[in-house]
Amino acid sequence: MSRVHTYISRSGQILSHPYLTLATRLALGGIFLFAGVAKLAGLAEFVNLVEEYRILPDTLTQTFAFLLPGVEIALGLLLVLGIFLRSSAAVSILVIISFVVAKSFALYKGLEIPCGCFGPLGGIPLQLSSVSLALDVVLLAMGFQILFHRGELLALGPWLRQKAAETAEEELAE
Repeated sequence: MSRVHTYISRSGQILSHPYLTLATRLALGGIFLFAGVAKLAGLAEFVNLVEEYRILPDTLTQTFAFLLPGVEIALGLLLVLGIFLRSSAAVSILVIISFVVAKSFALYKGLEIPCGCFGPLGGIPLQLSSVSLALDVVLLAMGFQILFHRGELLALGPWLRQKAAETAEEELAE
């Protein structure tokens, strides 16, 4: 076996390891939870910040800004609890892609605004820069790792499916 093949095989084992997926789920879920709660704490400021990006029309900007914190909190809970992992990972990826597109567009336009990642609870506001964009790329990789290697270690999803199947079998038996 060639060295390259061995390296690729070993990398695949590491990337699909259940402990890595658990850590990735908890980290990405925790980040989404914190970001969503932080944005809710300063929702009016967050709406204004999203408007500064000047990407969407006003009505869509406000809708996006009002919905995003709730979506982030829901995704965070689903990831941390391990429920609907593929779906929550896929939606997480789409949300993160929206961040990458918005930040790239704003950087291209030369806007000097905070990224708004963690709202007013984030302490020192993270300036919109290639660093905040790089952080989003890391989050994107985490989302793909969860999507492709749905580790069910300490996940409630499989347990809930099993209980639902048992309940359905009991009802059919009656």
